[in-house]
Amino acid sequence: MSEIIIFKKQREVGTILTDIFKFIRQNWKLLFELILKIAGPALLLVLGGFIFYLQTFVGANGMVDTFEMVETMTTTMVLSLFLLMIVGVLYYSVLNAVVLHFIKSYIKNNGVVSRDEVNQGVRDDFWRLLGTSFIVAILGFLGAMLCILPGIYLWVVFSTALAIVVFERKDIGETLSYCFKLIKGEWWITFATLFVTGLLYYFINIIFQVPQYIYFFIKAISASQEIAADPTQMFDWVYIALATLGMVFQYLLYTMLVICAAFIYFNLNEKKNFSGTFEAIDSLGKKEL
Repeated sequence: MSEIIIFKKQREVGTILTDIFKFIRQNWKLLFELILKIAGPALLLVLGGFIFYLQTFVGANGMVDTFEMVETMTTTMVLSLFLLMIVGVLYYSVLNAVVLHFIKSYIKNNGVVSRDEVNQGVRDDFWRLLGTSFIVAILGFLGAMLCILPGIYLWVVFSTALAIVVFERKDIGETLSYCFKLIKGEWWITFATLFVTGLLYYFINIIFQVPQYIYFFIKAISASQEIAADPTQMFDWVYIALATLGMVFQYLLYTMLVICAAFIYFNLNEKKNFSGTFEAIDSLGKKEL
């Protein structure tokens, strides 16, 4: 049997990164089975929104004259981008629900995950997670619009918001308030953890984007004259298919960032409240009795 990962303890950045991949390596089969089963429909909506957005960008027939590029920024294109953002938040909410309840069941059952507990947990917390996700997204967007730095600050502060919803059972208002409580004095180490994990996510994601880049490069060389006359010929059905496949891996790979947020939450919670330490002491006392 694999060594059980203890979530409720303090960790450094390097330990968090190591345990993220260790947790995925130990549980990837059941974890991604549940993600595809529960979050799969939302992922299909995201892919549909992405294809719709690409089609509006290159035109209804996949051909747009370069002098007409400004005209493509129509209401339809803005609407397609808005819909893509909406279904994206929906998917991330469901994904977080699955992964976080997977971790919650893992902790509760000492390394054994119950499918029923994960399914029930997603049903119970879906709307709170969705509402929290939208509010966090709006606040982050407003912060970024005011200036880049407030957006980054709020992104780090609210990185544990969905984990708090699941593990603390708090409502949206309490969750946002608790985020600031947890992050106090720990902003920079949290930022460093998210930054390093984000870099790893980015570089791994690039690997899955290689096929579309290779196709783009080969087509640019083989059909240079046609593309020079009409650059949108690059965005044919093959490119869209490869880009869509790359997006599937990208959205599934986001799982590692959700797990990272869970480790960050438990790390900060342990530093502030020592909940894991108290639970360990209680369990030792019960064993002695």
